Amino acid sequence: MDIVKTLNCNRAIPDLDSLTTNLVESCVKDTKENYQRFWRHKLENSSKLTFYTSIKEDYELETYLTTITNSNQRKHLTQLRLSNHKLMIELGRYKNIPREDRICKVCQAGEIETEHHFLTSCEAYSSLRENFLNDLESDPTNETDLNEHSLSVEIMKSTDKETVIKLSKFISLCFEKRSKCLEARNADSQ
Repeated sequence: MDIVKTLNCNRAIPDLDSLTTNLVESCVKDTKENYQRFWRHKLENSSKLTFYTSIKEDYELETYLTTITNSNQRKHLTQLRLSNHKLMIELGRYKNIPREDRICKVCQAGEIETEHHFLTSCEAYSSLRENFLNDLESDPTNETDLNEHSLSVEIMKSTDKETVIKLSKFISLCFEKRSKCLEARNADSQ
């Protein structure tokens, strides 16, 4: 009974005998709505989750979590979506590097290494990106507009099984290449 009362459903529940299925369903619905409002507020007021808020619209289980069977690829896609990665945009945050100085270290473009840069314009991944885009373009079921903006936003929202699998593979390959580039760069500087 105490648990039911702590849900703060704004309903009178004098005792367990008065607890009906409709009342429980109503309390569950209210609790979900309250949490979703809390979740939305946290997203809208987080400086860290800028990329995530551009791709996440609803509070629901993401298709890719059950679609991608390769755990490494699923992990890399999740890390990119949640900005839980080592791209300079996040690494710089923890090292107190001004945002404008969080430059990509794997290409010569002089751009801030954001998720968007990583997906759409970093020269280091151009051949991987070209293969990925060609693979998507040759897929008759793909409905994603493949311009630069959609690659970093719309494609991340995709629920199409094949697109999500191809995307996770592309992102994983890019992260692997990034690690190798940085290791080689560090070895050369020693």
